[in-house]
Amino acid sequence: MRVVYTLFLTLLIGGLSFAAYNFAFQRFENAALATSVERLSLYQATLRSTLSRVSHLPRVVVLHPYTREVLRQGKSVVSFNEYLKSVGDKAESAALYVLDRDATTVAASNFDTEESFVGNNYKFRKYYSDAIETGTGNFFAVGVTTGRPGYFLSEAIYRDNEPVGVAVVKVEFRELLQDWKDAGENVLITNRDGVIVLASNPEKLYKTLREIPAERIAEMKESRKFSEFELQRLPFESGNGVFEKRVSYNGADFSVSTVDTAGIGWKLHYLTPLEPVHNSALAFAIMTFLLCGLTGIGLLYARSRVQQTKLKIIAVEADRVREANRRLEKEVAERKRTEERLRDTQTELIQSSRLAALGKMSAAIVHEVNQPVSAIRTYTSSGLLLLGNRKIKDAREVFNQIRIMTERLGAITSDLLVFSRKPVSQPAPVNLNACIHTITRERAGGLADIEASLTLDLWRRPLLVTGSEHRFQQLIGNLLQNAIHACEGTNSPEINITTIADPHSAVIIISDNGCGIPEEIMDQLFDPFFTTKAVGKGVGLGLALSYAIVDEAGGRIRCENRPEGGARFIVELPLSEPAIRNMEQQKTDG
Repeated sequence: MRVVYTLFLTLLIGGLSFAAYNFAFQRFENAALATSVERLSLYQATLRSTLSRVSHLPRVVVLHPYTREVLRQGKSVVSFNEYLKSVGDKAESAALYVLDRDATTVAASNFDTEESFVGNNYKFRKYYSDAIETGTGNFFAVGVTTGRPGYFLSEAIYRDNEPVGVAVVKVEFRELLQDWKDAGENVLITNRDGVIVLASNPEKLYKTLREIPAERIAEMKESRKFSEFELQRLPFESGNGVFEKRVSYNGADFSVSTVDTAGIGWKLHYLTPLEPVHNSALAFAIMTFLLCGLTGIGLLYARSRVQQTKLKIIAVEADRVREANRRLEKEVAERKRTEERLRDTQTELIQSSRLAALGKMSAAIVHEVNQPVSAIRTYTSSGLLLLGNRKIKDAREVFNQIRIMTERLGAITSDLLVFSRKPVSQPAPVNLNACIHTITRERAGGLADIEASLTLDLWRRPLLVTGSEHRFQQLIGNLLQNAIHACEGTNSPEINITTIADPHSAVIIISDNGCGIPEEIMDQLFDPFFTTKAVGKGVGLGLALSYAIVDEAGGRIRCENRPEGGARFIVELPLSEPAIRNMEQQKTDG
């Protein structure tokens, strides 16, 4: 019997050690993957920062008053070359240059180097043809002059609505690659074709992670995208032949983490070596085996003592049970007294909560109803004047606005539970530009009171987001009213409302040249009932409600002071599905 028991214990310890290895391997791998995801996020942000730092340079060159004169002359001018060099050096770009209508370089920031672009023709580059056809372009390629890879951003230069040239900036990632190399990282960046365009290990450059059609390879050769480099598949192995999850390369196993780089179609791949993970898991399994072995020996020893101490244990346990019963009786009595005190405290707390909720609801009603009531008061006065002047058509429009305001009052009172639960209204596509026009008409009186000028710079197409039209009107109205209050007492007050769109988001920017926001209260702006206004001027719910509306729609809102004075509120909202498809279709058509 002892032999059977020992054999069973040995098998159990072996099984536990094997399970411990698998468990530890998975945990250590997950920890390594979590670290790789964090680093990928950092590298993604660094890459975006590098591109955004120079993305405005083509536009700067386009707006320079001497650019078109240089293109008209059709020859390199030293002063303009020096201007490009100073701009490029300050922005830390690799090269900044101007092509004429035939794609010949007439000016470049590297004009005084052996790698000067001046006189070179780049008509075969896609960033040139895209800029001529659509106005802008971007392209990754190996430089035919320098032999170094870079990302090219371009913008067309127009004269009389006709393209006469292209301004181009080249970004090289030498500092980023050097940082990867110094840190011993194993990072790859691939383009849409699966070609490795940047890598911490230069040996992997211009290798592919999948087969590329012959016609696509021909296109890349025609544009000299990768200069004279031959595209060969990276010699890796994986379970499904795809560069993901776990792969083998050069006899070593790696775990692959991948993240998309929005906007330029690249993917970042981080390779985590699995050998350290395997060694750590093996050490954990050995430690588990030793601990289980010691435990097993202890169990065998303890089993031989069980029979000798059984009666003593039973006696001791009986004493413990009796003592536990006495303690339990005391605890039951104490708990009864505690429950009675708790019931009294809960009754008082419920009453206090009801009073607090009533106070918040009253404040919210006063804050939210005040603005529509003010608008109704203004419209009523205008309507009476129009009726007195027998302008029936105009009066009908004014009273129609009063009807809209009363409907909005009803919607406001039904939506005041924004802090306690989500709205029950069915989300629908809403045109933010239409909401802005509606609110600016309502706030015309407030703008006139402070003699403020309002500038609208709205996206040229309908800006559709998903949600409640009333809530977005409420959001815009609160932010516009906040800007009006900030401009009180300002000479020549100015308020600007801008809307823009990217492939997935709609952005509203409401800026003013008012008094700005003190830095010490910036973190409290969106707290409920926080206000810097005098007593009776506000209850501190406008920005809190605005924050709740944006958060409910899945967006973000932030505030910042403008360098030239005043403040701006920036709202980012996800585009609705129809708007996203429309943006993608426009990009495809372009």
